[in-house]
This record gives sequence, C-alpha cells and structure tokens, in this order.
Amino acid sequence: MNSITKTELYTLIEEKNNTKLKQLFASVPIIDIAETLNEISDPKFILYVFKLCNSDDTAELFSFLNIEKQTNLLELFSDKDMVSLLASSFADDLVDTFNELPANLTTRILKTADPSIRSEINALLKYSPSSAGSIMTTEYVTLPKQFTLKEALHKIRDIGKDKETIYASFVVDDKRKLIGTITIEDILFSNDTQLVQDVMKTTFISCNVHDDKEGVAQLFKRYDLSVMPVLNDTKHLIGIITIDDIVDVIEEEASEDIQKMAKLLPMDEDYKTISPWYIAKKSIPWLILLLVLGALSGFILNQFEGAFQSIAILAAFIPMLMDTGGNAGNQSATLITRAIALNEIQTSDFLYILKKESVVAIMVGFIVGIFSFLWINTLILVGFLSFQSISILYSGAWWFELLKISSTVSITLTASIMIAKIVGGILPMIAIKLKKDPAVMASPFVTTIVDIAALLIYFLLANSFFNLF
Repeated sequence: MNSITKTELYTLIEEKNNTKLKQLFASVPIIDIAETLNEISDPKFILYVFKLCNSDDTAELFSFLNIEKQTNLLELFSDKDMVSLLASSFADDLVDTFNELPANLTTRILKTADPSIRSEINALLKYSPSSAGSIMTTEYVTLPKQFTLKEALHKIRDIGKDKETIYASFVVDDKRKLIGTITIEDILFSNDTQLVQDVMKTTFISCNVHDDKEGVAQLFKRYDLSVMPVLNDTKHLIGIITIDDIVDVIEEEASEDIQKMAKLLPMDEDYKTISPWYIAKKSIPWLILLLVLGALSGFILNQFEGAFQSIAILAAFIPMLMDTGGNAGNQSATLITRAIALNEIQTSDFLYILKKESVVAIMVGFIVGIFSFLWINTLILVGFLSFQSISILYSGAWWFELLKISSTVSITLTASIMIAKIVGGILPMIAIKLKKDPAVMASPFVTTIVDIAALLIYFLLANSFFNLF
C-alpha cells in the first residue's frame, strides 16, 4: 500500500501538481493523507488539498484531521464549502468536532446547516459526553415488518449509501418502537418473497440513550457486536452506535487509564498540540501527593539510621525489600484493575477478591521468602556480600549470626509481599466503592504503602534479633 511523506505532499502542493494530488486519493488511504496534512502548519495548503479531494471523501478526510486543523479549515471555508461538508458528513462525527470547536464557529455551522441536519446535531449535543447518546448516529436504515425481502433490498439500495451502515437494518412498528433487526446477509440469502417479519431477529442487544458509553463498549465486546440500536426511555429507536465509535471510546478510556497509572491527570488533547506547561501542570499534583506520602519512608529510615550503622549489612537489603514488595503489589493492582475494566468483577465481589488475593499472597510470600532465605545465605557464604561486621560484633557462632540476618530479611520479605498482594488487590475495589477511577489507586499508592510497611517490619524484626536499641 502506498504512503506519502510530509515533504512529498508539501512539494506537490507548492508545485500545484493537481494531477498527482488527485491520484493520491486513489492510491493512498484517506487516513494516511490526513495524518500527513496534520503535520503541515499552513492551513491554506490543507485547504488546497481538501478542495481537490473527491466530494465522496471530504467528510472522511475532515474527520481524520486533528481539531486544530479542523478549526483552521472551518475558519477558511465559505458558506458553500460548509454546506457541502455538512451534507456529506454523519451527524455523530460533526458532534465530536463541535464539542472541541470555538463557540463562534459552532454557531456559524449551525446557521449554515440544512434544518434537518441542524435538528440532528442539536439532538445529539444535548446528551452527556459520557452517554451512549453522545456517540450514536441517526443515519441508519429502518424497515417495516410487512416489506418483502425484495422490497427491503430495494430500499437499502436507494438510501443505504448515505447511512452509517447497511450491515444491519432495524425493523420498527408504526410508533417507531424497535421490534426486530435484520442483516444484509439475512436478506441476500433468503427467498426474496419472504416478509421481513419472518426473517428478522426479535431478540437483540440494545442500550438506553443515557447509558454510560463505557458500559456500551463492554456490551460490544461481550456479544461481539458491530452495531447496536439506541433506545429512549419509551423504547423508541432514536439512533445506532457502530463499532468505529466504540473503538474510539476504548482508545479514549485506555489512554486515560494509562495517564492516571503514570501519575498524570487525564489529558483530552493530542500530544503534539499540547504545551510542555500543560503536561507539567497535569503531572505536578500527583507527584506532590506521592512526595508527601513518600516522606514517611524517609522519616522511618531516619529514625533507625543510627541502629543500622552497627550492622551495615542489613542496610544493603533495604532496596531489595522495597522493590520486591512494590512489584508484588503492582502485579495484583494491575490484575484487578484490568478485571474491573473488562467488567469481569463487580463491587459485590469485594470479599471474594479479598479471600482470593489473601490465598495468593500466602502462596507467593512463602515461596519467595524461602527462596530469599537460601539466596541470601549463598551470597554471603560465597563472599558476594561482606560478613565482617557481624563476625566482629558477635562472639557467638558465625553461622548463627548468618541465620539471623537471612531470617530477618526473608521474614520481612514474606510479610511485605503478603501485605502488598492484599493491598494491591483491594485498593482498586475500594476506589470503585468510593466512585473513583481504580487506575489512580494502582502503582503509586500501592508502592508507597508497601514501602512504609516493609520498613517498619524490617526494623522491628532487626531489633528483635540483634537488640539494636
């Protein structure tokens, strides 16, 4: 498949090589052209390409441009250009753009739009951005149940080109209540004299216009859907949601979760268009909060610093204890957060998760603890870690002092892994109960809590074995 670089496209525009530019639309995918245009700063160059584009492709090209380029284009458009774009675009795609545009441009577009298009846009704009209504489209095919399949196919041919999808059509009664669905396959591979009502499926998955769009995405995944009807509170069909809209929802939510797990507040803008200060401003609140919590670890280290000077070898294991505990907690937190995102578990499963993670914690803690006991003894016996400080301070058998060191470390490691696994498993569930995003409770908070617990256990055990105070 062909592609084009920014330099190549820029050269063709400067040379006004219209023939080759038009050939692009036949050989290069629209999305690749749009992504290249997004890298060109001069909006007049983008407008030049846009006007050369086939009228059937303009809406698609526009939808793939970033909001900055869309805004620049709309500001340069004449009323005629605006009417042409509106006529070839789907209402749900226009609404996605409207939510980002300056108010003056939105007003101008609505004034220019055909009354029917304006009505559809206004209807979609009134829904919450997180609802199914905000991502649905009103361009779909409806069929009466008394149609023959031949009549149904004729109708799809007549109006289908301007619809979001023709894969599925929706059968409604005289009051526009949805009574069934029928696919293009059902129509093509059945006797064309049969009635729609004889072939249609009367059991189907639908959603309410006010349902959360993340929940709708889960339904698409669970039932392997490509399109879903959207009903209002009286069960009337008012729109459909297609898989391309759901992919956008999944990408948006995944990006938000990744940003939160990386200690960032969610960012809605494209990375290339946001300023360094905007990114810094989003990062600072979480880092300050974690700094405050992390200071507790420093306080504990400071309190026991003098005691550990007498047995320096114990201090060498502190990074290992903190890292292993934090990693164990992050494993559980990531596993539970993923299960929540995929709708595999609910808040009612709290006790089940607590029990299961406790069993996992005991198994992992003991196995890793036993391994660490043997590993630490091996490291000291082969001379990889210095044992001099112990042999000098204690007159007893050296092997007994060695066992006390390895026991202190391995018991602490076992306890911290158990705590980490349980905390990592329940923190995301607590977040859900508090109506917070579980992603924000993942790695940063689990790591900080486990660090504090591991240090306290380590110092208390060390004092018990070596009488440090």
